[in-house]
Amino acid sequence: MSKSIKISLLFFAVIILIGILFLYQALNPTLSSIQVNEKNEEGIYISPNGKKSITVYFNGGLIFHNDVTYVGVLEDFNSGLKKNIFLVMSNVKEVRWESNETIVVNGIEIAIDDTYDFRKE
Repeated sequence: MSKSIKISLLFFAVIILIGILFLYQALNPTLSSIQVNEKNEEGIYISPNGKKSITVYFNGGLIFHNDVTYVGVLEDFNSGLKKNIFLVMSNVKEVRWESNETIVVNGIEIAIDDTYDFRKE
């Protein structure tokens, strides 16, 4: 095999690898990068001390928007900061504050300083 053919094959292999990595990132975003649509709000849950809230949003899915996910967004009323704190696949049946620092979502306990993503189980 000539040197130019080897270089061409290597070039195409690198292009294919970059394409696969790009598709993986596009179809599998990190929890923090998932954008929520304000119109898809499912419920707001205020912390016991009234300083924070969890807002649950229906998300049309991560892959081609045909699977169903729910994103929980934590908001700190003092600082105004928001952060995605959980992603669950099935319908959100239960969201409750266990304490000012812990929530329970569908029986899963999550510290508000942590996150939960069903894809990492």
